[in-house]
Amino acid sequence: MSGDLKQLANTYSDYVKVNVIGKSNDKRNIYDVVVGNPKAKKTMLVVSSIHAREYMTAQLCMAQIEHYLKNYNGRVKGVRLKSTLNKIAIHYIPMTNPDGVTISQFGISKIRDSKLRKALYRMPGAKSTSSWKANARGVDLNRNYKYNYHAKYGGRRGGSGYSGPYAESEPETKAVVKLINTLKNNTKLKGTVNYHAMGSIAFGSVRRGIKKTTKKTTIKMYNLARRITGYASSASYEKGGKSVGALREYTMYNKKVPSITLEIGVGGCPLPSSQFGSVWRRNYSLVIREARLLG
Repeated sequence: MSGDLKQLANTYSDYVKVNVIGKSNDKRNIYDVVVGNPKAKKTMLVVSSIHAREYMTAQLCMAQIEHYLKNYNGRVKGVRLKSTLNKIAIHYIPMTNPDGVTISQFGISKIRDSKLRKALYRMPGAKSTSSWKANARGVDLNRNYKYNYHAKYGGRRGGSGYSGPYAESEPETKAVVKLINTLKNNTKLKGTVNYHAMGSIAFGSVRRGIKKTTKKTTIKMYNLARRITGYASSASYEKGGKSVGALREYTMYNKKVPSITLEIGVGGCPLPSSQFGSVWRRNYSLVIREARLLG
C-alpha cells in the first residue's frame, strides 16, 4: 500500500497529499491521505481496517481514492469532484491497523519486533491468525477509545475483544484521535465514515443526549448510505447495551461529529477476493456523495 500511495502522490500531486500521522507498535506507518483542497475549511474523515481481518476495506478505500483522482475534473454519479473537493477535503486513513493486517494476511512470523512476536505466539488466536482482529499487542482497537471505556474488557490480550489496559493505550488509537482533534481544531469536521466488514449493514443510530445538529446530520448520512449501497438497517443489531470503546460512538458522543459505519461484504472474514466487485459497485461513489452532502 505504501508504494501505491507514493505513486498516487506523484501522479496526482495537485489533488492529493499523503501524511504519516503515526506508527504502529511494529513501526509501520499510519497514513492520512488528503483528497482535495488541503486548505479547505470543511473536512470529512474515512477510517478503515481498524480490525485486521477486514482488510478488504483498505482495498476499497484505496480504489475510491484512485477513482476520485482519475475523475477529479469530471463527475462521479453526478457529483462534480473538483468543485466538491475544493469546498470539503476528504481525509482517508485507509489502514488503521497495519500490524494486525500483516498478522491476518501473512502470520505472526511477519511481525518484525522479536518481543512482540514472542508475546503474540502465546495469545488466544495465535493458531488461526487469518481471523485476527486486534493489533500486534492483542488489543481490539475498536474497544480502545474513550467512549463507555472499560479497562481490560474482553478478558486477555488476543486475536479479538480485549479493550486494552486503558483508553487510548495503543499508538494506532492515538494517531486517529490526534487527527480528529487536529481536524476539529483547524477545520469544520463535518462527518466521518467508518468501514468494517462483514454483513452488508449500515449503522447510523443515535442515542439520547446527542447534539441535535449531530443527530440530524448522522441520520442524513445514514439514509444516503443505505440508498446508495442497499445495505440493511442496523436496527435489529443495536438493541443491546452501549458499545465499549468504539470509534463511531466516540466520534459522535465525545467529539460531537456525525458518524456512520458501513459493514461491507457477506459471510465470514477475511472476505474472499471474489466479493470485491460487488463491494465496489455498492460503494465506489459513496464517499464523494457523502462529501457533497456534508459540504
